[in-house]
Formats: sequence, structure tokens, C-alpha cells
Amino acid sequence: MKGSLKEARGQAWLVVLACGFMISGSIGFLTVVAGNFYVPVSEGLGVEESSLTLYMTIVCLGQAISMPLAGRLVPKMNIAVHMTLINAVEAAAVVVMCLYNDVSMWYVSGAVIGFCMGFNTSVGIAIILNNWFYKRTGLAIGIAWAIASLCNAIMSPIINSVISTSGWRVGYIVLGLAAAVLMCGATLFIIRLKPETRGCLPYGYAEVGGAAAAESAEGVDFKRAVKSPAFIALIVAMCLIVMTTVTNQLFPMYGTSVGFEPHVGSLMVSVAMLCDIAWNPLIGWTCDKFGPARAVVMWAVVTVLSFVCLLFSAASPILACVGAGLNDSMYAVFGTGIATLTMAMFGHKDYGKIYSLVPAIGYVLGSMGAPLLTSIYEQTGSFQPVWIFCIVCDVAIAVLAVVAMRASKNLPWSRASTPAIDEVVSERLEDGKAPA
Repeated sequence: MKGSLKEARGQAWLVVLACGFMISGSIGFLTVVAGNFYVPVSEGLGVEESSLTLYMTIVCLGQAISMPLAGRLVPKMNIAVHMTLINAVEAAAVVVMCLYNDVSMWYVSGAVIGFCMGFNTSVGIAIILNNWFYKRTGLAIGIAWAIASLCNAIMSPIINSVISTSGWRVGYIVLGLAAAVLMCGATLFIIRLKPETRGCLPYGYAEVGGAAAAESAEGVDFKRAVKSPAFIALIVAMCLIVMTTVTNQLFPMYGTSVGFEPHVGSLMVSVAMLCDIAWNPLIGWTCDKFGPARAVVMWAVVTVLSFVCLLFSAASPILACVGAGLNDSMYAVFGTGIATLTMAMFGHKDYGKIYSLVPAIGYVLGSMGAPLLTSIYEQTGSFQPVWIFCIVCDVAIAVLAVVAMRASKNLPWSRASTPAIDEVVSERLEDGKAPA
């Protein structure tokens, strides 16, 4: 039967494109682009911006709660039905914001949105693309996140213009509908959990053959993995990554502290967002080429260099922008590098359940990053100690990635009790279910 089935090449990359759209419509539009609403909404309601931005904290907590559920449920989903429903609920939670007059209602929508994000962003995307790709998985995940960043960069000025001309209430309607079109269109028509539901073999199957099919059901048992020193090292690395990637939020504050013109801090954020488009696929490529542990070490070195630039940038806005651009590489490691590293450490068998805990715990424990870094600045009166602290964290991330990878080699792998991919495809084709 293998000879009669085609490898999912063009279709696999189409799934990557659709995954990028889903990421953008979810976490991109509803966190990054949604930042355009903070000032006009707080002014319109007569509340402090800090009251409204608590919405983001609740979004993160919603993700932390739902990610472990996603790790267990996404591998069993009918994407066209279940994920589309999740996407529709998430978009609706945005549209109804146009009716709100009490800031507490934003928290309700934030909880719904965050819960949905746990399914349709990092965890769901990693599970889907690991099914579709036997080779270049890291590159595929990276490109999906890069596509999302590009969509965010396009959508942000559009929403800003809509708010300026028609008000923030209309802005929420436009944002919610745009998110619905991207997310629901992707899952209704393109994304499927596995290529065999389309009568295809995963990308890279022709090159690695049946060995990959066997490996696709092998890995470390969930209970053994989460109790291992390798998993603990991975979690600590993830927490440090979450803590230090909030520096993007601090760039405007840094610019003010060293006497830059007000627009320089905002420009630093913009440069970081634009660089994110390039970093994601590049980090994915290095994970595939050199192995994820080595790649994380390489990009930790790049991030250390970014903080060195920031250390000496007090008199140079250009150097500050260079540092900001380099700094965003660790944010891409968060989305692409850690997903690939987890797969290399623990295999496919219980990947969804294992990986879902990594960003979930990282969000909860790493959420102290912004107040911690801000506190260091307030106590010392300078960002120099902040950047030095972050350099120490990046060195620790590099060490922990290597320790985690080496420790995982001592864990026994076993095979899941699932049929081989060729058997599944054959059965579906005989039953006339391949196009499902």
C-alpha cells in the first residue's frame, strides 16, 4: 500500500500556512494586536490602564489551565469540528467586547480566550505539525509562527486605523471577525490532525521510510517522563525563558530611563516584532540541522549578545534597536525551540501530554518575570542590573537545555499500542474515508 500513497509535500506546507493563520487569529490578534485597545478603552470607560491590562494576566492563566487538557484532547480531535468550535467561541468572546461597559467583563472574555488559546496555539500546533512532518519539523513549526508574526504586523496598523476612525467598539467587531475568518477557515478547510486522513504519508516519509513510522509511536511514558530529572531541567529552562522574554514590554520604560526620545522605546518593540518573523523559521532550521539542544545553546548566546548591546546602548538608540532585534530570538525559542527539544527528549508516544505541561508550568511560574525585572530596576535605579540578571538567566537556559537532553537519554522508550501509519491509511482508503 505504501507505493500507492503519495507523501504530503505541498499539502503539508499548506497545513503550515493554515497553522500560521490560526496562531495569528488567536494569540497574535488577541494579545499583540489587542494592545491597540488599552488606551482608547481605558479612556472611554474612565478606568486606569492597569485595570484593563489585568485582562492579559487572566488570558495567561486561562492558557495555563487548558494546555494540559489540550495535550490529552487534541490527539483525539476531529479538527474540522472540535477545533473550529473552539475557534468560533474564542472569536465570539472578542466580538462581544464591543458591548461591554464594565471592565470586569473583559476579565470574563479574557478567561474564555485564554482557555481556547491553550488548544489552538503552541500545544495544538506542535501536535499537528509533528504528525504531518517526519523531517524539518522544527522548520515547519518556526515558519508557522513566522507567518503569524507577519499577519500580526499587517493587522496591527489596520486595527489602529479602525479605532481612530470608527471607535474601539467597531474595532472589536472587526478584530473578532478577522480572527474568526483566519482561524475557522484554517480548521474547516485545511488543517487535519494527521495526513492519513487525507490519504497521504507525512512529509519526509519517502526519505526515512518505515523507520519513521515506527518511531512515530515510540517515546517515554508520560508518568516516567514528568518524574525525571530531564523534565525538571526542561521546566526550569522554560520558566527562565518566560521570565526573560517579557523584556519587550520594558523597552519603552528603558528608553525613557536613559533619556531617549519617546518614539525610540516603541521603535525597539517594533524592531523586535519584525525580527521575530525571521527568527522563528531560522531557529526551526537550526533545531533540525544541529539538534534542538545545540540550537537552544546557540540562540542563548545570541540573546546574551543582545543584552550586551543593551548594556552599552544608553547613548545609542541604534545599538538599542539592534539589541532589541537580537533579543527577540529567545521569544522564538519559546515557541519553536522548546517544542522541538521536548520531542527529541521524549519522543512521539505521549508527546502531547508531556509538552502541554511545559508551557503551562512555564506561564504560571515565569509570570513573575515582569514584576521581578521591574523591581530590580526600581531598587537600583538602572536597567544595567536587569540586563546582567537576564544574561545570567540565558547562560542557565543553555546549560539546562544540554543537561535536559543528556538526562533524557537514560529514559527507556516504549511503543504505543497504535496501528502503523500504513495500516491506518489502508483501512481508511478501503472504507472510503480518506478525504475526511
